[in-house]
This record gives sequence, C-alpha cells and structure tokens, in this order.
Amino acid sequence: MIAGMGKEAFKVGLIGAGGRGRGAVMDALAANENIVLWSIGDLFPDHMATALEKLEAAVPKKNYQVTKDRTFVGFDSYKGVIASGVDVVFLTTPPAFRPEQFEAAINAGKHVFMEKPVATDPTGIRSILATSKLADQKKLNVVAGTQRRHDKAYRECVKRIQDGQMGDVVACYGYWNQGGIWAIPRDPKWTDMEYQLRNWNYFTWMSGDCIVEQHIHNVDVCNWVMKAHPVKAVSLAGRQVRTADVYGHIFDHFATEY
Repeated sequence: MIAGMGKEAFKVGLIGAGGRGRGAVMDALAANENIVLWSIGDLFPDHMATALEKLEAAVPKKNYQVTKDRTFVGFDSYKGVIASGVDVVFLTTPPAFRPEQFEAAINAGKHVFMEKPVATDPTGIRSILATSKLADQKKLNVVAGTQRRHDKAYRECVKRIQDGQMGDVVACYGYWNQGGIWAIPRDPKWTDMEYQLRNWNYFTWMSGDCIVEQHIHNVDVCNWVMKAHPVKAVSLAGRQVRTADVYGHIFDHFATEY
C-alpha cells in the first residue's frame, strides 16, 4: 500500500516522456484516481526536464511520487524504470524501440500499456508475438494504443455489423487524409542519429512510415469488422509533395489493396 492512497493503488513507470507519454499518464489518471506516477525514463535530458515540469504541475500531488533517483536518461533508461519497483509500464517511445522494451518489461513481470504501432519491421513483429505469448503465460495484462477498440461508438457499430444488421460485409475501405505534423529544425550540433531520433516520424526504421504509424487505426478497424487479417497486399506509394530534406525518407501517399 502507498501512503495516502487506496489499497488498489499501483505504480506507473513512464518510458518515453514526450507529448504522447505525458498524455497517456493523464488519460490513466482520468480513468483511475489511484494511479501513482512513480518513475520516468527518456532518451534526452531536455525531454526529461520538460516532462518533469509539466507532469508535476498537472498531476495531483498524491499521485505524483517521482523522485530524482527514479528518473533515468539515455538509451538504457527503460531498464531503470522497469527495475524501480513499478507495477505497470507505459511504453511511449518511438515504435522502433518497442519490441526490446516490451520484452524487458514482460521478463520483469510488469503489466504493460504500449502505444501503437508495436513494431516497424518483421523482426520486431515476431519479437512482439513471442513476448505476448510469454505475457499470457505469466498472466500479465497488455494493452495497445489501438484506441478505436476502446471507443463506445466504434464498439457498438462493429457489434451491429457483426450481428448482421447491415447484411454481409464483402469489402471494407479505410481512408486517412492528413496534413503536416511537427518537425524539429536541425541543430548543427546534432549527429545524424540525434536528428532522426528527434524527428522519428519521418524515418521508416523508427516509425514504419505513415501507413504503419497512423493508418494502423483504420486498418485495425477493417480487420476487426472482417474478423480476419489480409493474406496479400498490392500497393503503390510515392513522394510528390513532401520532398524536402525535413521529411526524411517517408512517402507522402499510399494506395494499398489487401
């Protein structure tokens, strides 16, 4: 039991302290007032400083129990968070790091929330699948950030479709049309690695590109409705508008038939 908290209070370790990580903490607190933010890890010291400032201001005092010895910076910061005595780990770093961090959390017996996508390449996906089996064996809870599955309107709509209220589903179409997202100008002091890490959305090895990083939501809904997964895909993609260096090497349009 944690002093001042109910008997069901549990400690959260946040790995990846950017905007999505901070948002995940606030979402969790909105769902359960007995959550305690216990430990934070991030790659960059400036991200950590911002996160500590914003979270300490936003999280109620009884729920904020982060101490200096439970903050960790660097590529191995996730190891410190996992070993800090937490009950559940939030994985909100760029998705390229998800498989390794997920495996470490499950091996340590921690429950996990991990953002989507859970990996960016076949090797990462195979790792996630193997670790998921281990999580089942250990009876650990794992929740992914495919949020449509938790939306009441979507759940009711899919239920009615699968109940046959709309007839037989013979095809499913998903669209994602989006404008620009954030980009951080390059600091001359940064290495190529740091520049890519700070702009991870624009580099396929870290994000999986737009169809994985963003369109995953609509593809997930199609799989959900169809009660199946595609067995083949034919696709085209290209760069016609976002061709400047700031856009890394991701495509700016896709069309895929599954």
